[in-house]
Amino acid sequence: MSRPVLRKPGIAPGALIEAVEGTAPFVFDGPNVLEGGSHRGFLDILRQAKASPPDEHDLWAYFDLCLSAHVATVGTFVPTDVDLAIRQKLWKGIQAESSFDPMWNRVIEMGTWNEVGVSARLVFTPSGLKLSGHQGEWFSVAMGAYGCARRSNPHRIGEIREEIERGLKLQEAALTELREAFVAAPGPETMKRYLSGVAAVAHNLGDLDRMFDAWEIEDSDILKRRVYRSGHEDARQPKPVFVEAGRVYQALIASENHRNFALRGPKALRKSPKFLLPFGLFLDDWGRTLVQEGARSGELQEGDFREIIEALVLGWKKLNPLSIYTSQGYSRALAGMASGFGSKQVLEGFLPQSIRKDLVEGGLKTLLAVSQETFEKKQVSRLKAMILT
Repeated sequence: MSRPVLRKPGIAPGALIEAVEGTAPFVFDGPNVLEGGSHRGFLDILRQAKASPPDEHDLWAYFDLCLSAHVATVGTFVPTDVDLAIRQKLWKGIQAESSFDPMWNRVIEMGTWNEVGVSARLVFTPSGLKLSGHQGEWFSVAMGAYGCARRSNPHRIGEIREEIERGLKLQEAALTELREAFVAAPGPETMKRYLSGVAAVAHNLGDLDRMFDAWEIEDSDILKRRVYRSGHEDARQPKPVFVEAGRVYQALIASENHRNFALRGPKALRKSPKFLLPFGLFLDDWGRTLVQEGARSGELQEGDFREIIEALVLGWKKLNPLSIYTSQGYSRALAGMASGFGSKQVLEGFLPQSIRKDLVEGGLKTLLAVSQETFEKKQVSRLKAMILT
């Protein structure tokens, strides 16, 4: 079988590898935290591509590289910009039916890839099921295969549809389990796991819905009738656990679902997978880890802390321009850093006077005075009011 040719590639393989190195240098390290566990095929592809960049006109090789780069970086501070390529453009480059199978097989493999170590945006249920933002990326790419198959490989439509529906059922089962754990024992830890699951599912369903629109799939399509907008009450087949999660998301998490542009500046955050940002809102532990782990390992120096703290302060101000304080994740990260340093005064000492005033007066001063325990107890009460009454 001749390998399909990509006539108009996007970013060059060498430039894409450099982009991965810039945001996740630990991916190319020798033995490290990423070596543990199984299903690390994206690491092999990236490391081989660094040693010997593939031909950018080889559709299969280029797809593998883009897919691997996306998996390695979408959970980092500066994801590589290949979303459109792996979701639409490269699928539209398939001219022959025989060209489809290797790419679809890679998508199946992608669903088994282990993102632990390249993302902190995941949560496990008591029984071991996983909810992760990476699953939404899989839905998006699988929908690329689905859109392509509807046009050129109709005999594969049923198989792809089954895989997507199977993935959605796992999302439903995992979120239900996290919800039941909170209902059985409502407290900070069960709340944080459930809300992390809500954040993941909201992202994943959103990715799935957007791809139906991007491929302009008609309402009569079987898969669309079954799963499109399944987190909305007006869907053809709404799923109650998703609908409730949607309400919870809008009330408690939506204001934290931004792209963290403020944190793209401090390059020191990219040094280690330990510094990857989890789902927003409950960032006390993350901020504390930056101080304790970063200082202990020597990976973060005084200048690095200054950049990070300044980015968090300015980012918080930008997200809360009207002093309503709807987005609190960055303030919780600062509170965690203050705890790690031992006092808020140490935190203030890293900043120039022009920015330090934001920590000693106004909204940030008020929020940083709230302990992690008090903040999380308040969120537990809000969640209980939403789903237990």
